[in-house]
Amino acid sequence: MARLTSESARHAYGVLLRRPAQSALTVLGLTIGVGAFIAMVSFGEGARRTVLSQFEALGANLLKVSPSGVRQTRGRGGRPLDDADVTAIRREATTAVSAGPVFRGGADVAYGREHRWTMLHGTVPRFSVLHRWSVTEGGMYDDTDLAERAKVCVLGLTPVRELFGDRDPLGETVTIGEKMPCRVIGVLSAKGRSTSGDDLDNIVLMPFTTYGSYLGDGKGHYSYLEVEPATPALLEAAKADLTDIIRRTHGIGKGDFDDFTVSSPLEVVRAADRTARILSGLLKGIAALSLLVGGIGVMNIQLVSVAERTEEIGIKSAIGAAPRQLMGEFLLEAAALSAFGAACGVVLGIVVASIVAHWMGWPRVISPIGVVGSALFGIAVGMIFGYLPARRASRLDPVEALRHE
Repeated sequence: MARLTSESARHAYGVLLRRPAQSALTVLGLTIGVGAFIAMVSFGEGARRTVLSQFEALGANLLKVSPSGVRQTRGRGGRPLDDADVTAIRREATTAVSAGPVFRGGADVAYGREHRWTMLHGTVPRFSVLHRWSVTEGGMYDDTDLAERAKVCVLGLTPVRELFGDRDPLGETVTIGEKMPCRVIGVLSAKGRSTSGDDLDNIVLMPFTTYGSYLGDGKGHYSYLEVEPATPALLEAAKADLTDIIRRTHGIGKGDFDDFTVSSPLEVVRAADRTARILSGLLKGIAALSLLVGGIGVMNIQLVSVAERTEEIGIKSAIGAAPRQLMGEFLLEAAALSAFGAACGVVLGIVVASIVAHWMGWPRVISPIGVVGSALFGIAVGMIFGYLPARRASRLDPVEALRHE
């Protein structure tokens, strides 16, 4: 039995080698199908990880407390965020480990004759840590700079490139808002663009005390507060905790509207992740359809092969070949074609995924499980669609087959 199987396998592969053009046409559909499936899975996962990494750069595990500007039910206006809110959070919050105020606004930053409109952030020294933003040259300001309202700043790559070109910015002095000189003590690493297209590197960081004293409106009203929960798992609990604390600080009674909002990028991250997974599933479905089309190609070419080899089948039947053996031979041919097509598809999919990932600037994600699964699925599709031609070959009447011209 093993000998017959081995001979059938050799014969099946021999037939494929004697018909290279026909075999190539047969495997083309499966090659494209398997390759498309692997590439589509890589596209979806690479895009998903890129989107999530951009949101994480904004501080996915941070809570942002912003003034909403909503007027209260009893007619009084909303209260801005100030030092009293920061002090209350630091004193009363049991689910948070830090709370930092942030001033945010745009201003002209100049060096010599060069000017650049840049987003200014007056914030705490932990800003770079909280936002996973490393300083590649120099360093961040510290608590001493906060206490002394030091005129120091850390630049993003965009103002560095626009203002200094190839020169070293460390130790140089830029003019912010046409009135405040500021010494450059650090340069942030590259972040690129956000999902909305904004240049994240077009930024200048400075102590919030410096911003409030020299660039603010003098009222000490913060743009927003950033609060770090003790652990990511406490994000929702910290959100409720902050809401209660600020409602008490602002004197908001029961039934009154909040004059602030507490939000987290994690909510947007989850929504983006769900959307990316849905799109990835659609891509997989489209690629699976191309695999089915490849299977139909295997079936059609195998049916043509059965028609061309009718006389050969009749001779084999006449000399004693059983229908089961004939079916096995054609199934082996289908399996050989499918395996070859799947192997070519794996190579094609990895190459295409690598090229597109490099071109788009997202990580190349090749899942070994996905590669093996798509290859096995391609082989299974080829075998399933190869069954009908094999069945037809096994049921040919030997006498009628020998009369075929």
